[in-house]
Amino acid sequence: MVVLNRKDRDRLLRKADILKAAEHVFALKGYDKATIQDIAKKAQYATGTVYLYFRDKGDLYCSLLEEKMKDLLSGIKEKTSLVKDTKAKLEIFLEEELGFFKLNQDFFKIFVSENNGLRFAIGFRISRSLVFREYSECVSNLVKKAQQKGLIRRDLYPDQIIDIFRSIFTSVILGWLRKELREPKDAKEMSRFVLDIFLNGIGCKKGLITDCCI
Repeated sequence: MVVLNRKDRDRLLRKADILKAAEHVFALKGYDKATIQDIAKKAQYATGTVYLYFRDKGDLYCSLLEEKMKDLLSGIKEKTSLVKDTKAKLEIFLEEELGFFKLNQDFFKIFVSENNGLRFAIGFRISRSLVFREYSECVSNLVKKAQQKGLIRRDLYPDQIIDIFRSIFTSVILGWLRKELREPKDAKEMSRFVLDIFLNGIGCKKGLITDCCI
């Protein structure tokens, strides 16, 4: 375990203070209207102190987004490690994912409400970050394991399956953030619904007569 000296601890504390203040300001004002001065004031630091840690507003926002992803990934890894059943791991992943975005929607809605150029720039940077690569590897391992266990067809390419899986739960999250879908009260219930759609589709089983087929 690495023991930090006082100077390093103070630096980490100031950075954490700035990130916390930035989250509040971004959620309150949106990305375009938020300024480094606003964030510095909220953090109770001089504006120059903020620039010691972050190049500009874009760097600060991306750093905050990366920290959010680290928290999400940590929760997913911890809880999926507690169960052996592959289907249960997928359900836990979705529950953590959906619950996390629901909890932090005031922050994440900024990303989907800004112009396409900004979304592309932020998305490009995040896609090259270590935490995103770890997150993508986590999703990949879960889906490939489900394929090995026979939960998913083995004649399909894993990358295609992963894209479909991510597209389904991402569309649900974006629907919440854009207010296009009703936000569910229970992330667990929604995770089961999403997983059912992913594993079983929306079509009726052949030979099975139900109300949905009439």
